Amino acid sequence: MITNLLFRHIRILLPISLSIGSATAADIEISETLQLPECHSIGWVRANAGVKGQHQGTDIILDEAKWGTPKAGQAVEQHWDWKLTDAQWAEAVKLKGEGKKEEVKFDLWMPDGIDTARGIVVMSGHGSGEGLYKHVELRKIARELKLALFKFVGNPMQRGFWPRSLLDERLKAFAQSSQHPELVNAPLFLYGHSNGTGFSAIYPAVEGSRVWAWISMRPGTTFQVYQPAAARIPGMVIFGEADDFFARPSKEENMGVIEAMRKKHNALWHYAVEPKTGHGPGDKTWPLVFSFLRHSFAARVPADADASKGSVKLTEVNAESGYLGKNWDAKAGGYQTLPISPSAAFAGDKATASWLLNSAYAADWQTFQRDGQLKK
Repeated sequence: MITNLLFRHIRILLPISLSIGSATAADIEISETLQLPECHSIGWVRANAGVKGQHQGTDIILDEAKWGTPKAGQAVEQHWDWKLTDAQWAEAVKLKGEGKKEEVKFDLWMPDGIDTARGIVVMSGHGSGEGLYKHVELRKIARELKLALFKFVGNPMQRGFWPRSLLDERLKAFAQSSQHPELVNAPLFLYGHSNGTGFSAIYPAVEGSRVWAWISMRPGTTFQVYQPAAARIPGMVIFGEADDFFARPSKEENMGVIEAMRKKHNALWHYAVEPKTGHGPGDKTWPLVFSFLRHSFAARVPADADASKGSVKLTEVNAESGYLGKNWDAKAGGYQTLPISPSAAFAGDKATASWLLNSAYAADWQTFQRDGQLKK
């Protein structure tokens, strides 16, 4: 689509060496800023491309009688599982116009010593994504697992975007700039906070073959998460108990979106509710995020995968091999000890229970729900 490159900046970080004369490899940081029109944004698509209200006349996801009452002016829709082709989007742009252009900034960070990146953690910079991109522990994990970190921020993309090829185009450009051609094919882990869920939850429904797992952190609109085409990709939604968005239209309704995906589509998904916290994640939140990142990477990215040789075939996950966990009770609130067990032995409602990757991750999830944090 029509873009105007403003600048590209490449910075090589050279760590100070105590051994004079010794050669030291370098971290790579590359930044790029583009002017992109607002027609790429999810908001524009929803308003102009004929997708708003597509759910009308179809099966109801949840029991509307149980809905809470939204605040004045708040739009509530059953789902954002839109049926929109790139050609239809392009036709809408032709009819409605591109809209104003705004800056979108892209950043790539790669640790030194990586010959071939094994995957990319892709973050919307909306909300907490900016801090996560620079998080010391995430960069430590990236060094260990040989991952690249990629972030974008700017209204045409940060809350979700169309067409999905926009991300592929930018990764291709950064593959050339960084001299790491494997970035064109490397598997992706996605993160979106608040309305950044419009990226992290919707993208896998269209480009799921490349995504090993995804996270929606404190979704601004949980209905964005209802994406049946992404059901087989491990996903996690983290709510904050005291988050105003979690209470709109009701906590039960927001949790019910994930439960409906579990029941109707056997989604490999789970949710966690962080007690006594609001819309922003904190220091106690990140260890669960990193645990999910590690366990999903191990489960889905083959040890011998080499993106420099082409697309990586991700390992399919068998739903029966996972664990199930009892979902958080909104009426009880607070810290809760939630039973977990192998899928076959679970005594509760298997259809709606949270699906957890394995015993180790299930234990972390249970600890987080009980204590609000993981043990150090």
